[in-house]
Amino acid sequence: MFAAMQGFSIRPPLPAGTPLGRLAEEARALAQPVVSGFRVGAALVGARTGRVYLGGNIEFAGTAIGQSIHAEQAAFANAWHHGETGIAALAVSAMPCGHCRQFLWETLAKGARPFPVLVGKRRRSLKALLPDAFGPADLGVAGGSMAARKVRLACTTGRDPLVESALDAARRSYAPHTGSHAGVALRLADDSVFAGRYAENAAYNPSLAPLQAALILRDLAGRGHVPIARAVLVARERGFAHAARTAELLAAIAPDTRLEVFAAR
Repeated sequence: MFAAMQGFSIRPPLPAGTPLGRLAEEARALAQPVVSGFRVGAALVGARTGRVYLGGNIEFAGTAIGQSIHAEQAAFANAWHHGETGIAALAVSAMPCGHCRQFLWETLAKGARPFPVLVGKRRRSLKALLPDAFGPADLGVAGGSMAARKVRLACTTGRDPLVESALDAARRSYAPHTGSHAGVALRLADDSVFAGRYAENAAYNPSLAPLQAALILRDLAGRGHVPIARAVLVARERGFAHAARTAELLAAIAPDTRLEVFAAR
């Protein structure tokens, strides 16, 4: 049996031993589908601890459709930022789309056994959901996005704690295909801080941006209503404009907050 849930915000808490599929259904309460109106919940079991991490899909009105966050990505970010290094099992309230299947494939290290995916009473392996998959191995990369090693990065921080948080997130990000490591740190009006890491994908488009990851953590902590006071991006731009994508989303959700950009090397 999996251990207690971590990093979730369903109230009241569900009893210990609640089936994973039920948790995925309950996680739909975390969804914010302001455009589609279609709620999806996901419950992920971490391979390292056996804890369960929840996530719901999040959409942002007035932005490019690619800024949307899928429930599977939210659960992934929740688990990854809490120290998990792999996925033991995943339950989703609706069948994962192709985008999510591609994103999840990146979590498998070379030679790793695909984990089971539960949707209602159906149980499939990720390999069955994505046959003849294209992934990191096709690009000569071992993969395993959740087990990414910390990279060496430096930038001029001026001993600013928020910039240091963004730099640490960038160091822990996963960007083996481009080397475009990036992290975002948000300080809210109540002085709480949330830092998100970039998670790259071999197919590029399903990659999770660092601001998206930070917003997932903010919302799961129940701070989605608190205004963003500062936003810092630390990035090593190598072919991808992290600053442009981050600025677009920030302008939509916090138009009075200027994005502070620091170059990493």
